[in-house]
Amino acid sequence: MRKLLALFVVAASCLLVSGADAKSNSNGLASATSERARKDFLAFLVHAPLAVPNATFFVDPLLNKVYSDQIMADIRANVSMWTDLRDSAKPMDVYAAPTQHFQFIYDHLKRILPAQQLESGWLDVKADRARKEATGFFGGGAPGDAINGNAVLMVYVPNGRSIRDDHWNSLTSHEYVHVAQRSVFNGSMAAMQCWVREGQANFIGWSYAGRASKAGYVHAWKSQLQDLENEREYSPQQRLSASYWKNWFISSEKQDITKACDATQNYVAGAMAFQYLHGTFGYKKVNDFIRNLKAAVDTCGDGSPKYSSTCIPARNSAFEKAFGVSLRDMYPRFAAHIVNELKWFTNK
Repeated sequence: MRKLLALFVVAASCLLVSGADAKSNSNGLASATSERARKDFLAFLVHAPLAVPNATFFVDPLLNKVYSDQIMADIRANVSMWTDLRDSAKPMDVYAAPTQHFQFIYDHLKRILPAQQLESGWLDVKADRARKEATGFFGGGAPGDAINGNAVLMVYVPNGRSIRDDHWNSLTSHEYVHVAQRSVFNGSMAAMQCWVREGQANFIGWSYAGRASKAGYVHAWKSQLQDLENEREYSPQQRLSASYWKNWFISSEKQDITKACDATQNYVAGAMAFQYLHGTFGYKKVNDFIRNLKAAVDTCGDGSPKYSSTCIPARNSAFEKAFGVSLRDMYPRFAAHIVNELKWFTNK
């Protein structure tokens, strides 16, 4: 039975912390831009009118109720938050199970997803990993629309995972960003570079994980930066080099987005870029940018490098229309912000 859900609202009393107050204690963020980004996210969280999600939940009975309750609450909050980009009346099917019984999700998705959305074998890879890492592997996905036209979102978590874990608390929100993105682009993700697609989702997800308090936000954000540190995808010299990060964004323009965007830098460096955009321009202009990218869908084709000559200018046009600055002129600003964030993290 389709469940009609009431809006989840975070108490307003925890929403605003002045930059001056933040900098007077150990919960200070890296910069005034970072502080503004947090406040902007909290405003984004509560800006939308009351929205009742049109969601059907398929929950494995083996999933502990503490997780299913949290997933439903997070869906309520995020559907409302994203009404500017995705109509809350659009139907969505949510599949949830413990990693120890990923087969529940596997069987459903094999049945309801179009064959072309499964042909890369990604679902089989997840199922194999779930079997091998049943007590440590968790995650989610927004693989597109089902055969019946409903958006699909899946979430899996090991029974026994701490409900206070920042990675877990960011997950459902992260995946719903992809549902909203797909809704804007009618299913295609080709218009977005990997850092845009995953960076936006990570910025929102981690901000959502730390929404309840300033200390919680700082802890969540540093947990994300730790992920980047753990991967060591750069040398010690590159790590704090603005030139390295500027060139990383330039090289990302020709990424093949038909391949996996799994590299951690797409998620975390992308999140810091969106932190800069939210802290400098605000969520309304960020949403304008995502809407503007709809015009790039056709010129970006399938998102592979063979479309670079038309896709790169189209992406830039969408960006410049929203922010008044070209991507190439913005990359040095992103780079300086990332270096500052990583210096702040080093001094944690």
